[in-house]
Parts: sequence; C-alpha cells; structure tokens
Amino acid sequence: MTLSPSRTPVSLSRGRASTDRPESGFTLIEIMFALVIFAVGVMSLMLCVPMATKRVMAAGAQTRASSLASEAAEDLLTVPYSHSSLTPGTHNDPANPHDGIYYTRWVVENDAPRTSCKRITVTVSRNAVTNTPEARIVIVTPESGG
Repeated sequence: MTLSPSRTPVSLSRGRASTDRPESGFTLIEIMFALVIFAVGVMSLMLCVPMATKRVMAAGAQTRASSLASEAAEDLLTVPYSHSSLTPGTHNDPANPHDGIYYTRWVVENDAPRTSCKRITVTVSRNAVTNTPEARIVIVTPESGG
C-alpha cells in the first residue's frame, strides 16, 4: 500500500513554533503593570488607616464626654433647689479631671427660662476647663414646694 503525497502526515520541526494556538502565560510587562496597580491600591488603603483611627478615637472621646455630662446633669437634678451647687454662676466639678483629661463645669442661671426655675448648662471639655466643650447639656430645674 502506497500513500499518496496528499495523505502523508505533516511533521513539524522541533525548532519552529506552531501558529495555530495562542501563547499562554503573562509577559513581564503585564506582570509589572499588575504589580504597580496592586501597589497603588494597597498604598491607598494604608493612607486610610490613620484617618479612620483618628475618627474612631474622636468619637470615643465625644461619647465619654457625653456620658460625663449626663452623669453631672443627673446629679444636679437630685440636689435641693437651694443647694450651693445651684447658686448662680460658674461651678467646676470637684472631681476634675475625670479619667485624667475630662473637665466638667456648669453654669447656673436664676429665673431662666421662667421665674422660679434655674437653667443649668453642663459642659465637658478635654485637657482643660476652658477648652472647647466636647459635650454640652442644658437642663432646667423648677423650685418645688411652697
């Protein structure tokens, strides 16, 4: 049996690459671009961490200041109307500083918002009594009895 020339098997030499199938894998340039994009993403995330930490700390400080202001307001609502803590003027909490950094003070106004009432504004500041308040609560206590 003889084979015709059209039916003879085609053999490829080992030195030539076949053009029938695409090449697989990545080039060095593609890998470098991917690494650069990945590095930019990681650096962006790393820049967000300090900012997020700062905001979490600020929120915690404000929460603690609000808690201290609320406690002071509750204490002031339980004292008698004629108590020395409720005389008109500015009062500093004798327990200052709370937690080593929070300072509580309150201002008492007579006959505000109406007669026989006292308006008490409680503020809590960090690091000094005169700093900008982290929390402020306003309460009104009426004179009771006759």
